[in-house]
Amino acid sequence: MRDIDGTAPALRLSRSSPAAAGPAPAPASIGRARASIRRLTALAALLLAPLIMPAPAVAQNFPARPVTLLVPFPPGSATDAIGRALAANVAKTLGQPVVVENRPGASGTVAAGSLAQSSNPDGYVVAIAPASLFRVPHLQKVPYDPIRDLTYIMAFSGYTFSLVVPESSPWKTIGEFLTYSKANPGKINVGASGTGSSGHVATHFLAMKSGADLTFVPFKGGTEVLQAFAGGHINAVIDGGWAQIEKQGKGRVLATFQDKRIPRLPEVPTAREAGYDVVAASPIGLVGPKGMDPRVVRILHDAFKAALADPVYRRYLETYDLIDGYMTGDDYFKLASRLWVEEKRNFEVLGMKPQ
Repeated sequence: MRDIDGTAPALRLSRSSPAAAGPAPAPASIGRARASIRRLTALAALLLAPLIMPAPAVAQNFPARPVTLLVPFPPGSATDAIGRALAANVAKTLGQPVVVENRPGASGTVAAGSLAQSSNPDGYVVAIAPASLFRVPHLQKVPYDPIRDLTYIMAFSGYTFSLVVPESSPWKTIGEFLTYSKANPGKINVGASGTGSSGHVATHFLAMKSGADLTFVPFKGGTEVLQAFAGGHINAVIDGGWAQIEKQGKGRVLATFQDKRIPRLPEVPTAREAGYDVVAASPIGLVGPKGMDPRVVRILHDAFKAALADPVYRRYLETYDLIDGYMTGDDYFKLASRLWVEEKRNFEVLGMKPQ
């Protein structure tokens, strides 16, 4: 039997104790007892350490080195432009460089997808996440769950999607465009940024609800879509980077897939107004690996939110007709969870199955 402090009672008796008259403990027994005490002391220190240690250095000193911002589309895209504008201002707030790294591919899901598989949630690598993150995993097998495996820091913008045709084309309305496609099956190619993108889904819903014959052509990013459009390789664009070609006088906007008309183009109807119930919701947000320290999340959130007021960033919103759509991390997570369910249902309606 042992006392509550874990030591053997026999070793604590005084010389005046009656038990002291017996034989003295062997040296080996004393050694084992001392070793036992040392082990118990070490175990107690280990168990109590989380309670008495100061906050982790990674949170206290964050950031102590450059932060990397992964951009899901190629250089020259609308997402790249706003990402670089934000990075420049966030760097000033954090006091550390913010390095932009382009990670295009898989309809814009490579960047956030890599973080969803990361085992290092220290906050030094974050990513811009497009809405395709909530679609692509429904179409192809991926080694992550975008809802469970990411930390949602904030949403800050959104793409507007419109149907744009060449300025030299004969189509003046969305009705004329769709009528032509019905009469000429297989001749209308519509480009957008990748399989599972907002443009992809909008194209298929437009074809389904109008009876038109539209062939979808996926590209790695908006830059490639616009190059193909300018080169005459596709007949139309339903993508988030359409504003460039319209402003350059190379494209005509026939309809927009938003809830309401775009203020800059009040004469362009929504698809709904034209009789086709197709809306493309496409938020843009900032995510990190799951398990990030809430204090690090707050530092990043506050720095990126402050950068949203930067004149250069806001000018890019106007240039690319992007939505000013800030949300807290909690609200962004709720939106992501809802879109995750809705997009699965959309693919079921369209008859699109995982590959």
